[in-house]
Amino acid sequence: MKKVSMVLVLVVVLLFAATAAKAQQNVKIGFVDIQKVINESEPGKRAKDALESYIKTHQTKIEEKEKAIDSMKADLDKKGSALSEEAKKKKQDEMQTMVRDIKRMAAEAQDEVRKKETDLTKDVFTDIRTIIRQIGKDDGYTAILESGAVLYSTDNVDITDKIVKKLNDLKKK
Repeated sequence: MKKVSMVLVLVVVLLFAATAAKAQQNVKIGFVDIQKVINESEPGKRAKDALESYIKTHQTKIEEKEKAIDSMKADLDKKGSALSEEAKKKKQDEMQTMVRDIKRMAAEAQDEVRKKETDLTKDVFTDIRTIIRQIGKDDGYTAILESGAVLYSTDNVDITDKIVKKLNDLKKK
């Protein structure tokens, strides 16, 4: 009876091992560096350029306000001794109001930049996900991971360049 049990356990273990080995043969995993796709693809570059232009516009407005405050401060330093305490206080209050305005403007600009970035990259990310799914199906991948999650892999599982090419081709049509 013990021998039959032992043989039965051995057969079950061998069956599991054979099934696991067969399953391993069918697993195909790839990875993609999404940031590289954004940086190297034409749609990603266009979105990045548009965002940088948008940021520069906001920076220019803020820098103009900062220059006005610096000018006001320099003027106050020069003429401060000639001004009455009331006039000096009024100028200082005016400068404080401008500083608060700049801080508020900078915070609003950051929010607007985040929204603009989302708007500009939404379609690019949608296209990237579509291409990844298509490559996954067409090339028989079990899973495609973002490269940040990969600790080790061989070079042949990186499909980033393939995705960049397909994204560029998609946007040329």
